[in-house]
Amino acid sequence: MARRSGSVLLSLMLCLAAAAWLVSESATFVAPQRAAQVAEAPMTETPMHLDKGMQAAVLAAALTAPQAAYAGNGAYALLQLGWAIFIISLGPAVLFWIYFNKPELL
Repeated sequence: MARRSGSVLLSLMLCLAAAAWLVSESATFVAPQRAAQVAEAPMTETPMHLDKGMQAAVLAAALTAPQAAYAGNGAYALLQLGWAIFIISLGPAVLFWIYFNKPELL
């Protein structure tokens, strides 16, 4: 029996539409500058200096971006749900353990 999946067909159609759009829009690109114009124009931009917080945010975004590819996977959603339940249930579990085993800490 043949496998029926609309997502493969949908993704193929989306890729073809994107390719057709890129081909039709290729005439709107601006031609690059000639080497002579680039050589005589001095570089006036200064390098950007970011504070530590911004560097950390950019680094975190760059490191988590590859994980976005797995977000559409159903198994990944189930994994995230399992970890969320586990982490959320740790709080009450620790409080109950302290209440019954070490009440002097409360």
